[in-house]
Amino acid sequence: MKKLGLIVLVAGIVLMAGCAGDDPSTPSGTLEVVTGLVMDPASEGRDVELSWDAVDDVDGYYVYFRATELADWAEVDDVTATHVTHTASSAGYYAVMAYEGTNTSSDYSDPVDTMPNDITETYTIYDNYSEQSTHSGFIFGVTSGQTGSASGSFYQDIYAFDEEAPIAGDDTVRLYSGDYGSFGNGAETHMAEPAAAGYCELYPAGEWFVNYGLYTGDVRVFLYLENGHYVKMYNIVVTPDPATLNGTMVSFSYEIQTGGLTLFTSN
Repeated sequence: MKKLGLIVLVAGIVLMAGCAGDDPSTPSGTLEVVTGLVMDPASEGRDVELSWDAVDDVDGYYVYFRATELADWAEVDDVTATHVTHTASSAGYYAVMAYEGTNTSSDYSDPVDTMPNDITETYTIYDNYSEQSTHSGFIFGVTSGQTGSASGSFYQDIYAFDEEAPIAGDDTVRLYSGDYGSFGNGAETHMAEPAAAGYCELYPAGEWFVNYGLYTGDVRVFLYLENGHYVKMYNIVVTPDPATLNGTMVSFSYEIQTGGLTLFTSN
């Protein structure tokens, strides 16, 4: 009985070891690690084009994705070629492993990512019923934003404007394209309502607007800028301007994609 128990125990250990080798979070194969993984700079919209160097005498390649740097890898494709196009639902990270039968690379390739620049600073702009000294315009920079007066020479991407009659304690406001409306001396910007947190449509597909109404409870807006960059405003807070009777203020942070991708995080 003891000998039989020992055999069962050894068989169980072998079985568990085999399962662990199939777990993509703990690679244990013996094949070469895939090298040369790159994203094609022509990738646009949600379509991420990846390519890598071939590994000799393998059956194919597993392609993995994770939305954050600390998340587990999830397999998103299995290909025999050394390139793939993945239609993503958010920004994130990619890696590749080669396989031959049940054997895989000994580790993931070095990852590449599609992450936007996340400008976590909170900015605030004010509508036309706030004091004249406050800034209503905003420019979305690649590494930081800039507020300024939309009524002057400031070449804004957007500005805050209330086209309704003044209302005390007002908590509604509109974002205007920098080249639209009463103070439209700035850049052409288009705005879209978010259907999902992690991506927007490639302009001009879908519905894009030159002005967009914000209300308390809105949390994000997508934008297509004159320079071809895509932006997601997030953590949006619309509140009455406490310094005035009828003014409204908009606070937000933003993410920016400097290429043609329209992918963002789930913020």
